[in-house]
Amino acid sequence: MITKEQVATLCEEALIETDRFLVDVKVKPNNVIEIYIDSDTAVNIDHCAELSRFVNEKLDRDVEDYELSVFSWGLSGDLKMDRQLQKYVGKDVEVKTKETGKQQGKLVGFDAEKIEFAPAPKKTSKKKTIEEPSNLILERKKVEIKPAIIF
Repeated sequence: MITKEQVATLCEEALIETDRFLVDVKVKPNNVIEIYIDSDTAVNIDHCAELSRFVNEKLDRDVEDYELSVFSWGLSGDLKMDRQLQKYVGKDVEVKTKETGKQQGKLVGFDAEKIEFAPAPKKTSKKKTIEEPSNLILERKKVEIKPAIIF
């Protein structure tokens, strides 16, 4: 069986001299392999195809058959890695915790244990005033962080 570690090693080798990086690898039953990559700038379809070709060249379908898909991490996935979070410092994100639910605001900073988050100001409906909430310090392992999609 093809392992997650085997695929991750191949991806790291392929991405070493680029601004792209591996976020996740999933090896599902029947050797269905999903690779998720991100970048310090942007990931496009050509980047995904290039990584797919590289991995296909290194794995042998004659030895073990598999299905391979490479995806950009995109806007819908949680920001998991320091490298991803760094891109969003000072930018709008959506934070979800069990205690507070979903909130939008700006990612102020982070370290290995915590994130600092500035919730978006809230308008009060009756007085039409704006409440400026204080920054929150949240335990990193208890929070989901996604890029905010603003229309």
